[in-house]
Amino acid sequence: MSNPILMTLLIGAAGGLGAVIRYAIISWHGALPFGLFAVNILAGGFVGFIYSGSLTQDWLVIASVGLAGGLSTFATVSAEGFDYYHRGRLVQMLLTLVINALMPLLAMMLVMQFV
Repeated sequence: MSNPILMTLLIGAAGGLGAVIRYAIISWHGALPFGLFAVNILAGGFVGFIYSGSLTQDWLVIASVGLAGGLSTFATVSAEGFDYYHRGRLVQMLLTLVINALMPLLAMMLVMQFV
């Protein structure tokens, strides 16, 4: 794409869409922040899917930086871990950190194996 302004606008629009999807999913809580796990795993799987396809470099950037970047949220992972730590829930803190670090990567690798 030769127009950097259009590219920037498309990345911003895709990121906004990802953020709206994240907002709709992230409120799912239980003993652990399951909505947080879901959005990060979904983003990892999505990146695996788009990189297995035949998108041009520009569309890969729009989809991965924009949509997947807006969907995933590692700032919230840090906040949840911090909250669990200060409430003395170290097991939940460790599970939150480990699940959000490993599962998106595993989802991406799994999708890439089957697409």
